[in-house]
Amino acid sequence: MSNDYYEILGVPRDASTEQIKKAYRKLAREHHPDVAGENGDADRFKEITRAYEVLSSDEKRRSYDMGVDPSAPGGGAGATFGFQDIFETFFGAAAGATARGPVPRARRGQDALVRIDIDLSEAAFGTHRELQVDTAVVCPTCAGSCCRPGTSPRTCEVCQGRGQTQRVARSFLGQVMTSQPCAACHGFGTVIPEPCSECSGEGRVRSRRTLSVDVPPGVDTGTRIKLTGQGEVGPAGGPAGDVYLEVREKPHETL
Repeated sequence: MSNDYYEILGVPRDASTEQIKKAYRKLAREHHPDVAGENGDADRFKEITRAYEVLSSDEKRRSYDMGVDPSAPGGGAGATFGFQDIFETFFGAAAGATARGPVPRARRGQDALVRIDIDLSEAAFGTHRELQVDTAVVCPTCAGSCCRPGTSPRTCEVCQGRGQTQRVARSFLGQVMTSQPCAACHGFGTVIPEPCSECSGEGRVRSRRTLSVDVPPGVDTGTRIKLTGQGEVGPAGGPAGDVYLEVREKPHETL
């Protein structure tokens, strides 16, 4: 295999960033194990990704052109481009629910603020309200797994589930081995071969639901009532946020 990154991507040494990106996308689709199936080549994909990681970065490309050679054995994918680049590489900018990609990291859902107006009597004696809110809920199709029913996340073939790849950089100072997040799985160690079509692999969907709340007697304008765990569900099965109800007293006609 060639050690020249320009030859690996099949581009001239004066290639533009767009030419390099276009060449990488074409080659990555041809060799990624999770995309090309039996025709995939994990080692070739690592080599292609390593070349792109260097040549797509102005700073790293300048260093490479000056003689720094990061193509020694043990190399792997870098992390200067994110999941969106990988996602678009295989499936295009408008890729939808059939795309494959890294398992998204579980995060806490967002809090929500809802304002309710009450009259003087309700403020004095308390009241009960039923509120309609639009929020993110667990996807009913995949139950938050992000995968098409009957499937499950798969160990990344590029990094073998470690989430990290190693690279040896050779320069006039000697050799230095570094570990970086795997570009194929974005450092998660697993990929989703078949995302859920309803939630596009996010594990949650938008839905309208009803919240019941008791406003206590003697509440003041501006008081916020916290409904723990009633906010948006987090991505990939992450915990839900909270809902805060801000009470506002309506002006009384005789006061």
